[in-house]
Amino acid sequence: MEGTFEQSNIEDIQLNSLADLDSLISEQFNLPLRPYSTDLRAALELVAWNLENSEWPHFEIFRSEEHALTGIPFVVSFEPKPDVWGYGETAPLAICQAALYRLRRVKVTILLSQ
Repeated sequence: MEGTFEQSNIEDIQLNSLADLDSLISEQFNLPLRPYSTDLRAALELVAWNLENSEWPHFEIFRSEEHALTGIPFVVSFEPKPDVWGYGETAPLAICQAALYRLRRVKVTILLSQ
């Protein structure tokens, strides 16, 4: 089974747009540049990447207005233990952030300017 997930080894990255997130996904997973953060089919390529490249692949996604954070209903995990979850306003965004966090140990904060 994969090693223990250690939060102390997480790289924190701030991005200015979803396009930057898409570029980071492409770079981190060696995938072609696509709209991973906005297109569910593209985001599911990260699930396929995990199935093909992880020793013990795992993926869960659900939508729950009751059990998620307010306004962030999508919950994703690439970890069979319920202690590492990713949340997102949309399913593709939740998948992207959870994949980066769990599979690449990168925490992304998107800074949207007004």
